[in-house]
Amino acid sequence: MNITVEKLPNCMASLSVQIPSEKQTAARTAIVGNYIRQAALPGFRKGKAPRNVVEKRFKADIDREVNDQIVNESLREAIRQEKLNVLNVADFQPGEEKDGQVSFTVKLVLAPEFSLPDYKGLNITVPKNEVTDEAVSEVLERQREQMATLRTVEDQPAGKNDFVSIDYSGKLEDKPLTEVLPAAEHFIAQNEGFLMKLSDENFVPGFCQQLEGIKAGETREVKVTMPTEGINEAIAGKEVIYTVTAKEVKAADLPELNDEFASRLAEGKTLEELRGIILENSKLQAAQTELEQKRIAAMSALRDKIEFDLPENVVNSAAQRRVNELVKMNIDRGVPQEMIVENESSILQAAGDQAKVDVKDEFLLLEVVKKENLSVTQQDMLQRISSIAYRARTTPQKVIKSLQKNQGLENLQHSILLAKALDVLVQHANIEYTAPEAPAAEPEPEPAPADASTEEPAPATGESTAS
Repeated sequence: MNITVEKLPNCMASLSVQIPSEKQTAARTAIVGNYIRQAALPGFRKGKAPRNVVEKRFKADIDREVNDQIVNESLREAIRQEKLNVLNVADFQPGEEKDGQVSFTVKLVLAPEFSLPDYKGLNITVPKNEVTDEAVSEVLERQREQMATLRTVEDQPAGKNDFVSIDYSGKLEDKPLTEVLPAAEHFIAQNEGFLMKLSDENFVPGFCQQLEGIKAGETREVKVTMPTEGINEAIAGKEVIYTVTAKEVKAADLPELNDEFASRLAEGKTLEELRGIILENSKLQAAQTELEQKRIAAMSALRDKIEFDLPENVVNSAAQRRVNELVKMNIDRGVPQEMIVENESSILQAAGDQAKVDVKDEFLLLEVVKKENLSVTQQDMLQRISSIAYRARTTPQKVIKSLQKNQGLENLQHSILLAKALDVLVQHANIEYTAPEAPAAEPEPEPAPADASTEEPAPATGESTAS
């Protein structure tokens, strides 16, 4: 068998194969023999029809089967002989049959060739997530605020942290925001009877501060500069003018912080016991947050150590998936189709950039998997499925049934495998901590499953790109 391999850019290769006539003859003899044994033709007992009759009757089927068999066997043999790490076949071109020899050329997508850099001893910096007594008290205070009783105050100006029922409508350069924003975001544009706590972090920065001192029946003009991130591009970073009318001013009467309050949140628990629940859940949340930050930092450190070519069609597929997700998300938010079209280039650019990162990360992690001989056990799968079921408030059996569709179990297994590789990076990293971040967690009376604190996200490639 004559084999020619030409390496191409973007992890592609052209593989040409000439199959000797003897191989075709041998395959045809075996396949025709099978047809003779199975053929039931009029005038002949099964398996007794003459060879030439069978070949004539089933010529098209026999030719196709012979061709498929010798091509597939020869392709596998050529890939094995040339030691090609093939991801998929991009194109197949049959050649002309000459003197009984069959030939074909295929375009192959190859895994990138690179030497894995030293992945142990990566230097990473992450914030230290600590849980303090102050953090627990802040959670309790938020719960008190959520359970507060509101009472209307007459002829009294609203102070900071008071509640005000307001009507508001916004304009951008004398154009109503309802004409600028999609229907799903009209809550930013206008509202009636909206009860708002006058707190600095509520609504748009600077909005609540300008309403301090307002009385019921009073109307004010509030000018704010919209944030540059996390908001519709049509108004991001721009000045918006709101007309705000206060309908009622309400003060909040907070419940007393005692055992009765604790029992309302966690039945049968004392205040001290409730503090313990919050503390433990906060520690779990802090540990998970810190782990995720370490994984991100370690992956970034490894990624920065090496550059290599990526399979273009794999990157394109990953980018298309991200585009589809972004478009669906915007449609679900009520963003008009024309606005999505207007931002098509930026969506494509962002999706393409992120896809390159995701695909590169996955190939790096797959090499770590090989180096460390990592695998996924049945216990790993059961723990992850139980964790998914716990968070979704369903049963593991229902999760398994759902995952059995569209290769969900295979994807989950792949995700766990990559997460194990990430953890190898973290376990061997040199970690420097910056100023601590205090996480906050809502109290949960019931404990989380044993593996909930180690739930791991996988790189967002969406599917395996290599075997």
